[in-house]
Formats: sequence, structure tokens, C-alpha cells
Amino acid sequence: MTAPVLAPGAPVHLLVRRRAEAAPEATAISWGDEAVSARDLDRHAARIAAALAGFAGRPVAVRVPAGPDRYAALLGVLRAGAVLLWSGTGAAGERGRAILDAVRPAAVLTGGAGDELSDWHTGRTGVPQIDVTALPDATATEPSVPPGAWAYLAHTSGSTGRPKGVPQTHAALAQFSTWFATEFGLAPGVRVAQWVAPDHDPALCETFATLVAGAVLCPVPDPIRAHPGRLLAWLSAERIDVLQTVPSFARQLLTESTERSRVPLLLRRLLLMGEAVPESLVQGFQAAAPRMALANIYGPTETVAATWHRIPRGFRGTVPIGRPIPGRDVLVLDERDRDCPPGVVGEIVVGSPYVTPGYLGDDAGGPAFRPVPGRGPGPWYRTGDLGLRRDDGLLEFRGRRDQQVKIQGHRLELAEIESILLEHGSIAECAVLAVTGADGIVTRLTAYVVPREGPDPARWRAHMRQRFGDVMLPMTFRVVPHALPRNETGKVDRRRLTGLDQPPAPADGQDSSSGDAPR
Repeated sequence: MTAPVLAPGAPVHLLVRRRAEAAPEATAISWGDEAVSARDLDRHAARIAAALAGFAGRPVAVRVPAGPDRYAALLGVLRAGAVLLWSGTGAAGERGRAILDAVRPAAVLTGGAGDELSDWHTGRTGVPQIDVTALPDATATEPSVPPGAWAYLAHTSGSTGRPKGVPQTHAALAQFSTWFATEFGLAPGVRVAQWVAPDHDPALCETFATLVAGAVLCPVPDPIRAHPGRLLAWLSAERIDVLQTVPSFARQLLTESTERSRVPLLLRRLLLMGEAVPESLVQGFQAAAPRMALANIYGPTETVAATWHRIPRGFRGTVPIGRPIPGRDVLVLDERDRDCPPGVVGEIVVGSPYVTPGYLGDDAGGPAFRPVPGRGPGPWYRTGDLGLRRDDGLLEFRGRRDQQVKIQGHRLELAEIESILLEHGSIAECAVLAVTGADGIVTRLTAYVVPREGPDPARWRAHMRQRFGDVMLPMTFRVVPHALPRNETGKVDRRRLTGLDQPPAPADGQDSSSGDAPR
């Protein structure tokens, strides 16, 4: 086995190139029946970098279909010193146009025929559209990239509905990728699924962590990625060792494995990120796949990631988000920026040289990046997430400030209600939204529920009453067939939930909109 080529401070594209020099014949990407060697990947990336000579410091969009060409394009953009903007090739809608309009990439890389969004951007701006599958052999002097230069642009949803551009540096990407590879045992021969959608920045992290470690990157085909049954069969056929996904989709995989197809989970490691991890999900995986290691990774796009926790076997209780990833200082602060004592909920604030320098364009800076008095230069990012520090030093996630609602005098955390509902065996998925009146005051909650069998709101209410006691709050249950709608990151799309026209689930002969949910 080749020794790791993980040099702190070197950018990821240089680490991948060193890997190709050390083990040129090793498989870097497995795509169906095609095994792409590290040498071939390096040569393809060099051709793309040569085609982008002169683009250093400028954003370049990558809209290449899934497959080896896509990852050569990512490397080629970074080797050219350009700023990477990666997205999938599916319909992007107004969000995709808004991103391109704000970023204004200087070129668009495609994998043959352009798609609607690429054609729209290049047609209106005149920038080149480069087919990465039709480039001649060529090399060019590649620029030296300083650690603080931007490596990529990610985007998060803004409160106004306009995506917020989040730049990250080469230092941040390299630091997290090398940590990820080391901590989770990525090494030559280890097969890692590239499941996360391109529009979501963990896709970059799992991609480059795999390549810098010399492990085998296995891209999930698009028709399989969001289909639990097909993905489970693919994981088995491809002999995947490591998968990173969101807990809500992991629950669908678990259900598929244990109740439907009965295909066993043979992963060595399952990494959960992006959402709170329910205790019931951990127990389900530890029963179904006792040899599979579980880990929880937490952190906003603005910090790449912030904390992590290896979930021990036989675990019971609230799943922590753990301790800080190296290079991060994670605080729990009250409204006056004082440390919260153990057990007291406050805002999670992350200090790190890997905090983004700010949002792109008009959103640059702002209160989210306000310094923490007396705590050093930072930079700091105020996440808007709520958490607490336990007596043992581990951190727990307690939801979002913007998902806290006050109804009939009771302050509620919607994530807490969802977690409790998911503990009921008849519920496969759920999401809870607050409903406001004309005056903006929250009048009731709506729970969108995907039942395992038929709707049973009476039992759901009894379950809630058992957990929360006699305090009663109005709640409507709406049944969603099959699955909750999700966005390109795999998270529940709460905006689309409100457009669902399923009638409220009846309870005891009555419309559930008149019923109450206890807290």
C-alpha cells in the first residue's frame, strides 16, 4: 500500500497530482465497467487546465454529466487557478439562473452538448462553453495558488429566497479534505461513494478527500442517487466501503434494507451530515449492520464543517454533534456573547481561519460574521444554530433560531417535534411547519407525515402527549404519499411542502385540523 501523500498546506489539486506520480496505475475513479487510473485522470485534468490558461482568479462553472470527465474538470479548474462553481446538469430553474447571474463565470465547462442553463448563460454573456471531452493533448504552466485564494463558490439558501454565494479558500478545502481522509480511514483500495449532489459543498469535500488519499471514487449514477432501493443494490454491487448522506435519506435506506428488499447493508462506514441524527436511526443501523461504523458531522457551509462525533456501539440518548474538527474553536454563547454553562442552550459560534471571508457581492460581511469580544481575531461565524455543551464537553444540536416558534405562550423547537414524531414506529418521515395568521402570530403547527401504513393521527397525538404531558397545542396532520419533497442537497424542501394539496388526515371521524397536539 502506498504511503499517504497528505502534506498540510498544499492545495488539493497538487496533492492529487502527487498521488498520480506516486501510484500512476492505481484506480482513481470507478464508473460502471470503467476504471480510470490516477495517471489518466491527471492527464485529462492537465488538458482542461491548459484550456483554461489565463483564467486564474476568475470563476469557471462546471456542468459536466456524472462520470470521470466531471472530476477531471474539477481538478482542471483548480489547477488553472480559477474559482470552481460546480453544479449538476439537471434543470436548475430560476435558482440556477440567479447563481450564474450573480457569479458571472468566465467560462462554462460541459461534457459534450450544452444544457439549457449553460446555453442561456453563454448566449447572453458571450463567454466560452468548453467541451472537456474534445480537448487536444496540451499542457500549460500552472499558476502557483496561495492558500488564501478562493478555491470554490458554494451557495446556501438566503432568507429572501436569493441564493447566497459562499467562497472558500484553497487552505480550507485542503485542510478539511486531508482531515476527512485521515479520520475516516480513506486509503488506497477503499471505495467511497460520491453521493452528495454537486450543488452541495460536501460533494467537493468527499470527492477531494477520496482523491488525495488515493482511495477509489465511485460516483453514484443520477437515476440511482435518490432511489433507496436502487442505491442499496448499487452499494452492494460496487462493494462500497464509505457512504456520506443525510439522516432522512439514510432512514429510507434502512427501511429498504430491513423491510422491503432485504438487501443487507455492507458498508464499513456511514457518515451522517446536514440534519439532526435521531436516536432511533442509530439504533436501527446498529441492529441491522452492527459492524458498520457511524459518525455524525455538523457544520454550516460558511465553515466547511465544524464538529464531528463517532457514535459508539450500543449508543442510547441524544446523538451529539461532538467536538470541534481541528482548526475550529466552537463556542455556545448567550445573547450577550457570554459562555453558556453546561446544559444551557445558546447559539453555536465558530471561530476559525477556515471561516468564509463573507458572502459574495451585496451580502458580503454582515452580522453573522460579527467578532466575539475578547475571543481573538477569528474570523467568527454566528451559525444561527442552537446547541448546548454537556458536562462531558460534547456538544448537542438543539435546532435553529429561525425554526423556533412561540404559540399560545409556549416556545417550540420544530426539530424537537419532528424528532419525537419520528420515534413513533408508524411514521417513516415527517416535517413540521408553523402556520401564522394575518397578524404574523403562529396559530397552529402542521405536520407533514409519510406513514408506513395508513394515517393514524390519534395514535400520533397520544405519542406526543406521552412525551410532552398535558400542555395542548393545535396541530394539523397532513399525509404525504411515498416521500417528502427534497431539494438538490437531499434535505426536506419545506417551501414545496406548503404546496402539497393532500387533505388533513382524519382522526376519530373528525378533520385533524381541529385537533390538538400536546407539548
